[in-house]
Amino acid sequence: MTSRGHNPTRDHGIGSDKTKTFLRQNITHLHPSATISIMQSSAHGHAFGADMTKMDIPIRTRADDCDSLQDADTTPGASVLPVASIGEESFCEGRQYHHYRSGRYLLPNDRVEQDREEVKHFMLLRLTDGKHFLAPIDDANLRKVIDLGTGTGTWAMEVADRFPSAEVTGTDLSPIQPDWSPPNVKFFVDDIEDEWVSGNDFDLIHARHVFPFIKDPATLTRRAFEHLAPGGWLELQDLGHVVLCDDGTMPPDYPIARFFDQITEAWGTFGADLRVGTKLEDMFRATGFVNVETRAFKIPIGAWLREVKDKELGLSFRIVIEMVISALCGAIATVEGWTDEDRDKFTAKCDSALRDQGVHAYMYCYFVLGQKPLER
Repeated sequence: MTSRGHNPTRDHGIGSDKTKTFLRQNITHLHPSATISIMQSSAHGHAFGADMTKMDIPIRTRADDCDSLQDADTTPGASVLPVASIGEESFCEGRQYHHYRSGRYLLPNDRVEQDREEVKHFMLLRLTDGKHFLAPIDDANLRKVIDLGTGTGTWAMEVADRFPSAEVTGTDLSPIQPDWSPPNVKFFVDDIEDEWVSGNDFDLIHARHVFPFIKDPATLTRRAFEHLAPGGWLELQDLGHVVLCDDGTMPPDYPIARFFDQITEAWGTFGADLRVGTKLEDMFRATGFVNVETRAFKIPIGAWLREVKDKELGLSFRIVIEMVISALCGAIATVEGWTDEDRDKFTAKCDSALRDQGVHAYMYCYFVLGQKPLER
């Protein structure tokens, strides 16, 4: 079904009114010249030129690869959950979490977290000057794309709009994508750590901020390799989660560095490696990818650099970190055995540290690319 009467850009995405307002409130009041960049965060933005299609988001099952939840086999023994079960959410300390395969993803999926994802999307588009991916794929050769852990679906929808002849798929554990999207994009609720049922022969498999949550990244890398078309590309974009400083301005007890050290330890108890970004290139080569490379970009923490772009990046990253501290401080408190007072004090120290422009801290973001050989 296609609608012309509804304007979906006002409801969702980096170009939506809600997200623009959020970014204005959190970035532009600190640095007014950022306004124009936020409004033009990518060459095409999110004001889709094509007709928008309203769709239901199905769950892909390993039992029967159903086209929709309504058509799924719900008899005993089938691997699909009832429609109501997928729509349910879990709650902890006032935050909402995914219900399907509960516990696979450690962060919330509520509106606050979705806003944080949109700020990260803006940040990475500024980092790459509006490029959604760095893989050297000719426009004419981009036929099938899949975005693993698509989240709000913004990346997938913008790529679908930019490449209208491509078929774009987004998968996630949470059905939080918008009802309206370009006609060449589809979303599925699926667990990428199981066997994939969302297609094969992809020209580009993309995942952003996903592999630090994966318990067996080597297996997922091999699975991506198997689902690529010959000559297709896998591109992973992940933060390094190590706070660095080149000029000695970061004290040894810097709270933000401590936070990422502690949350990395907490991640380890879950069975995942928050700092997997530096290890991905070796996994790519071991899997059989060619033309493998890692491109490392520095992202400042806070607005301590002078250039407009750097200030926008730093302020965006500061917001991202503030919001993730809020989401994960409970996990640290559990690991450390903190009281509520201990947690509040640590949060206050982090807030103060993020606003200290005398500390020139930064973090790497790694873009890891690899190509499946044309012949194997």
